[in-house]
Amino acid sequence: MNDHLNNTVDAFNRRDFNEAARQSAEGLAEARGRDEAFWMGLLDACEGYRLLAGKQLAQAEPRLVASMQKLRNFGFRYNNFEVTVALAGIRLALEEIRNVRGDAKRVFDVSLLPQLRLAARADD
Repeated sequence: MNDHLNNTVDAFNRRDFNEAARQSAEGLAEARGRDEAFWMGLLDACEGYRLLAGKQLAQAEPRLVASMQKLRNFGFRYNNFEVTVALAGIRLALEEIRNVRGDAKRVFDVSLLPQLRLAARADD
């Protein structure tokens, strides 16, 4: 699972949302129990940002909302993944989508795309 998580985060931060979605789908395929909900949330986020990069704001919004609904159940950190950082970025993206779709803004500000993070581990 850690390989898929590392690969998902790396691809996402390179803005390769297709690869991030593929890696998170592979993580989901191997997940069991509570991990399944985590990977579903991460997959929804990657798919949402993939749609967003394709300027499909109307389709991206429900995927990002679904992602938030799933990931918010995992606290600050889950499996070394900084959940709160991801949630903050998703919330900001949703606000921006709603501003653009509501004609308050003309274009989505891509500088608001978040970076996903893994928690730093102290050496023993």
